[in-house]
Amino acid sequence: MGESAGQKAKLALLELIHPPRWQSLQNHLTSVLGVPIRTVSPTRTLLVDPSWPTPSNADRMIELLKIGEELPALLPPQALPTETLSHTTALGVTFAVVPIRVNAQQIIAYFVVGPMVVGPREEELQFRNRISAMELDDKVFWPLLLSLRLYTFVGIRSVLGLIEEVGSIIVQLAYQAKESAAEKPTAQPIDREIFTYHKDRVLRSLLESAALATKAEGGSVMVFDEKSQTLRLKMVHGVGVSAPPDTTLKHGEGLAGLAVLRRQILLLDEQTQDELVRSRMHHPEIVSSLVAPLQPVANSEPMAVLNLHTRDPQRRFTNDHVDLLQRLLSLAEAALGSLPSACL
Repeated sequence: MGESAGQKAKLALLELIHPPRWQSLQNHLTSVLGVPIRTVSPTRTLLVDPSWPTPSNADRMIELLKIGEELPALLPPQALPTETLSHTTALGVTFAVVPIRVNAQQIIAYFVVGPMVVGPREEELQFRNRISAMELDDKVFWPLLLSLRLYTFVGIRSVLGLIEEVGSIIVQLAYQAKESAAEKPTAQPIDREIFTYHKDRVLRSLLESAALATKAEGGSVMVFDEKSQTLRLKMVHGVGVSAPPDTTLKHGEGLAGLAVLRRQILLLDEQTQDELVRSRMHHPEIVSSLVAPLQPVANSEPMAVLNLHTRDPQRRFTNDHVDLLQRLLSLAEAALGSLPSACL
């Protein structure tokens, strides 16, 4: 028999995931996003050491930005948030809490993400005047503000959504493994169907988050089929050029195959000079495209390829979109790379 409802209610994150493994995940998320991250229990207890971007003066940041004092606003004990919630302080820095779910009903912990700057960065003179009016030293706070990672509203929304998927998927797999071991001690750590379900969930979340972050009109994911050594269409999102559900590409074929061979994101538009790339651009109605390989395990064949496109000249993709997409890919790769070992 599995655990009772009362036992499930008392589950703790670190009962499911060993602290060093969770610390490693949190450190990776911080290195990808360039933003401090903490993991706390619903009672605001710090579960592992805070992760700080490099370089950063953690002690100075804690002292000046009063890190920790934002928690009551983000995690009020009588009304714990069930969705991602953000809070911007009087200094103009933003913190967010992201729920980590062990199942649809139970939140087992929260990521606390920040401090960061969300939206347009305040003009220096305006900031200095405002800080001085608060009787604070603008000469100290302005450099500190500049050191914080800047995200657009849309960009951080996409990032936080994917962080929630990453943390929750890893915890849910570990919980399912614990349940399975209790009922069938000789069972394999991860059932293949469960693995596939969570893998597809990560890919779907990546596609939707990336489309939102880049304002793409549409996109798709192609996955690598080991048996046939081909890329096959797995899922689509939004509008654009239609493709039959059985679309496949041989190794190295098409723009997706080229992105796999080069192991890099391709940014495509009318300014593309690479003749090999241009020879594979067969849809003139597409104004701009991003084609990105997803490679959870270093030095291995990419697991999938993400395609994004727009037909609107006012929504061309830029290098800023490439940078943000790379962060989203790294988050998805962290989740996918953890799937086989999450329950060990």
